[in-house]
Amino acid sequence: MTDVSRQSTSLDTYLAMSDNELEACIEQLRREFGKKLLILGHHYQRSEIIRHADLKGDSFALSRAAAESRECDHIVFCGVHFMAETAYLLANSPENLAARNGRRVQVSLSEKEAGCTMADMATESQLEKAWAALEKTFDITRVIPVTYVNSTAAIKAFCGKHGGLACTSSNAMSVLQWAFARGDRIFFLPDQMLGINTALKMGILTDEMAVWSRQTEQLRSHSDEALQKCRIILWDGCCGIHLRFTCEQIDEMRAKHPGIQVIVHPECHPSVIAKADFAGSTSQIIDTIAAAAPGSVWAVGTEWHLVERLAETYTDRVVLNLGKYPSVCRTMAMTRLAHLCHVLETIKAGTPANLVTVDDQIADNARLCLERMLAAK
Repeated sequence: MTDVSRQSTSLDTYLAMSDNELEACIEQLRREFGKKLLILGHHYQRSEIIRHADLKGDSFALSRAAAESRECDHIVFCGVHFMAETAYLLANSPENLAARNGRRVQVSLSEKEAGCTMADMATESQLEKAWAALEKTFDITRVIPVTYVNSTAAIKAFCGKHGGLACTSSNAMSVLQWAFARGDRIFFLPDQMLGINTALKMGILTDEMAVWSRQTEQLRSHSDEALQKCRIILWDGCCGIHLRFTCEQIDEMRAKHPGIQVIVHPECHPSVIAKADFAGSTSQIIDTIAAAAPGSVWAVGTEWHLVERLAETYTDRVVLNLGKYPSVCRTMAMTRLAHLCHVLETIKAGTPANLVTVDDQIADNARLCLERMLAAK
């Protein structure tokens, strides 16, 4: 099981400080720690947090980059819980521990309540029940479980234990190809949309897909005959932020801005993907806007903080939020300067707050899940 420690000192002191005071405190602490500390900032974080991050990026890319540091003693992940778990898994792999003579890297989450609603849609007990049910319908030895990295360490461990692997939004197709080379069917979780969109891109038909319902604990409305044609079983999880984007919003943007180009994240609904000009992971969205021609106009369907930062960075082109209202990830937005400053102070005091760890048995299988993903490229 994972564990998040209780805060060792009161957060109230930092909540009462001004932004200027907090920024000065954070930078002073960063200088004191030097290379012993890495602050990781996910792209969806507030700009006030991103400014103080040593590394910025997607969740897995951040964890992998941080794990390569041999001098780091402590990681503070400005993101959500599953991201801190992944950083812990990679930073404390057997190879990394050997390179550091057994010294573990401690990982703290900037805000201990920051979870992920998508990751929370798939629990270990739910997955075990689903797997047992699928075993009655299919040859389970030919079913490969694939989990999006936006999942808990326990889910990754289950997939690792049962011959499966993880994927990111940018490598999902290559991962599914790897899985199909080793089995007849894929059980994809927790994001139904990424699974559907990747499968469609691979030429898999909708009648070759089935959806596992968490509520009814069964496959939705499929006859035995239809199930035998099924190639992908989809968990019914989703990202509420990306499901807010609609085809109507794209139509409105095109009407207001003739010639506008629309780029969205693959966690969006398939109808939105089909109507957009481009679909890609967070890093692919950033790279596309960065390479866009000056004067071009873009509507971006992803988390609002990233869209705003792209607009502020590339001022010679127009970058607009696809939705009428900001699509803010509430749990990502939990981290404020006070939370980051507080965690850094507790590390300095020798009583680090919000520590995230993963049980060794879970960690071994979860790492196997991630290692297979890296090998599947």
